[in-house]
Amino acid sequence: MPTRAALKENINKPKIDDPDLVVESQVNEGRNKSFTLEELSPIWKGILLQKEQAQKSTEIQIFQGDYTLKGEAITVSISNEALLPIFERIKFDLINELRNTLENDNIVVNAKVVEIENGKMRYTDSEKFEYLKEKHPLLQNLQDKLHLDPEF
Repeated sequence: MPTRAALKENINKPKIDDPDLVVESQVNEGRNKSFTLEELSPIWKGILLQKEQAQKSTEIQIFQGDYTLKGEAITVSISNEALLPIFERIKFDLINELRNTLENDNIVVNAKVVEIENGKMRYTDSEKFEYLKEKHPLLQNLQDKLHLDPEF
């Protein structure tokens, strides 16, 4: 019968058979090639194209969003919090592909939920015309010269 100490040691050992376990020591520490946003962009578009061909619509939404690069950290802007679990599921495969393609083992990818501004809805003709006058001030001159009434 195993002793209590042996059982504790056995419990604390990581299982090698566990597919969800990421062992940091397996990462090749030697690659540290620098890269720019211009080098990242075609790779990102290629991944997006793969997702489109596989018809993975939720993953396509993630890759169609904006992303920024600061050092070796890539931040993906996600428009909907419901996409976060999907991002977390594909994150490690994405990081692995980017690290291998860009030859840099220090790449980190994170997601940030960004709220999309939903402007005020314009329902009436007057509201629509006022909005257009804000965007194009010359419409006010046209309205005055032609004596236009948007409600008519």
